[in-house]
Amino acid sequence: MLSQVRNALKGATAWFIVILLILAFALFGVPDIGQLSGTAAVTVGGQSFSQQYVQNEFNRAIQSQRNESGGSYTREDALASGLNDQIVAAITTTSALDQFADKMQLAMPRALVRDYLQENENFQNPATGKFDPATLQSILQQNNLTVSDFERRVGEELKRNQLINALAARAPAPDPFVEAMLLRDTERRDIGYLIVTEEMSGKAAEPMPADLETYYQENPAAFTAPEYRSFDLLVLKNEDFRKTLKAPEEEIRRLYDLNKERVYDKPERRTVYQVTYKTEPEALATSAALRQGKPFENIANERGLDLAAVTFTDAQKRDILDPAVADAAFGAELEAGAITDPVRSSFGWTVVQIANITPPETTTFEDVRAEIEAQYLDQDTRRALLSAIDTIEEVRDSGAGLRVAAEEAGFGVQTIGPVDRYSFTPGGAIIDKVPGEALSEVFALDEGEESEALDLAARDGYFFVALREIKPPALKPFADVQDDVDRRWRKQERLQRISDTVRGIRDAVADGQSLDEAASQFDRTPTQLLIDRRFENEAISSAFNQQIFTATKGDLVSGPAALGEAQIIAEIRQIGYSPNQVPPEQVNAFEQYLGYQLDQELVDAFVVAVRDDFDVKINQTRLDAIFSDGL
Repeated sequence: MLSQVRNALKGATAWFIVILLILAFALFGVPDIGQLSGTAAVTVGGQSFSQQYVQNEFNRAIQSQRNESGGSYTREDALASGLNDQIVAAITTTSALDQFADKMQLAMPRALVRDYLQENENFQNPATGKFDPATLQSILQQNNLTVSDFERRVGEELKRNQLINALAARAPAPDPFVEAMLLRDTERRDIGYLIVTEEMSGKAAEPMPADLETYYQENPAAFTAPEYRSFDLLVLKNEDFRKTLKAPEEEIRRLYDLNKERVYDKPERRTVYQVTYKTEPEALATSAALRQGKPFENIANERGLDLAAVTFTDAQKRDILDPAVADAAFGAELEAGAITDPVRSSFGWTVVQIANITPPETTTFEDVRAEIEAQYLDQDTRRALLSAIDTIEEVRDSGAGLRVAAEEAGFGVQTIGPVDRYSFTPGGAIIDKVPGEALSEVFALDEGEESEALDLAARDGYFFVALREIKPPALKPFADVQDDVDRRWRKQERLQRISDTVRGIRDAVADGQSLDEAASQFDRTPTQLLIDRRFENEAISSAFNQQIFTATKGDLVSGPAALGEAQIIAEIRQIGYSPNQVPPEQVNAFEQYLGYQLDQELVDAFVVAVRDDFDVKINQTRLDAIFSDGL
């Protein structure tokens, strides 16, 4: 465990560096006044956040993840991983902390922000130990930020950290606490255990008819048929309405031409190496060395960097923030391998080498025609679908049922059932044509009730259900389940014999026999084993391991074996500890990790209290509109 703790401690450190110094700036910054217009989706104290603001933060987070994953991260991936909830939580938490900081009159002068950036090792050249503009520029490019915006966000984050640092002692956990945890983690138990199987439990009994009848009467739940329901179902899907619609060819072409430059034309991309110097002579010397054949990787190594740290991969011109450097890197006359003259940039003098050029590409009209047509028809499709729903509802408003209303609107209703809530019929067949959300709605209705038009889970249409009949749970006739009763009775009898055998062994040990002596009557010998708290095998489950480690020396514990129907008896023979075998560096890491955990508990409690003070309000309807429809 301690080696894992040390790795976790390193991970925690990396978390603080990445999240607090980079992603927090890109994701959680306080909006400008202009961003707060519109209907509030989130309100924290006196600060409101519009749907558009939340959407922008969500999109920015997706782009950040996409950059990290090489472009494979989609909106669907973000929703599946809960990124939308993380964004809302981040917005509300940072807003509450910012307002609390303002209330406490905390401030972060710009000079301190600049000093922080100059002194923070994350922005320093490892070789020189000094601030490296290239590192900062790389971070800005990855997060689509300007220098001034980045400084502002750093200042806001540092101000919030004033609050957190006041709470976090950042000290190792107290010695008594660490010692207790070390003892617990290094505890080992020497046990002898015996697996008790059916073969050790005597001959199986044969059930009499009266035994089966009694078992049937005493266990009605096992032989009761579930509730079944019959209902009418109408499903209206977008695709059914789209089949009748056709988009004008000239309109599809117009939409393609309108979006060609923005969507379908992929601009030229270049992979470039760049390095920045404070003086022009240094840059000129590097440019000359490169033209004489010196690899750019050697240039980077001389500055304490690897080649990846000075590479912008597959970048568009707009991705390079400094206009002068962008113009130089995308010079029309340059070919792959070309080296630019030093360029006067925002951070000094920059030398660029072109590593690779990807020519511009255009997606043809034919390639995307079907996609554009589908997008064009979306509105008409939805209008036709909603019109059909309105027609059905108008007829139902006059007192007609779902079936009549659907038929008047030109749709056929399916009658389903009887079926249970898991889609099984009384005969055991499964009905797979009913949407799960429709079946859930059926089992929420009373007999004779009908639903309104409800969304399909895939958001590709609507459904109606009308409950026709409820068949309540009923005990199945004995004759219909006799084989099942027999099987269950035999299993219960088998398990009871094994339990009785375990009880007999425990009684023998209680009367003075050793576990070895009690086992010998079955021609068995207990297995001797030294285990820790994480040990598991085919006999010892996690739950049984916990039993072992809560018992005292000399105790017997018993319970189900990890696999099969067998049971296990274990004797606690020795208990030992070995904290002195833990290397000092791991103990130190453990102390720091436990201290961090204690700090985190305090910080979490503080954040919860501050959020409560500023009355965080979430308009779930508006958030659903953002994350469901992709506004």
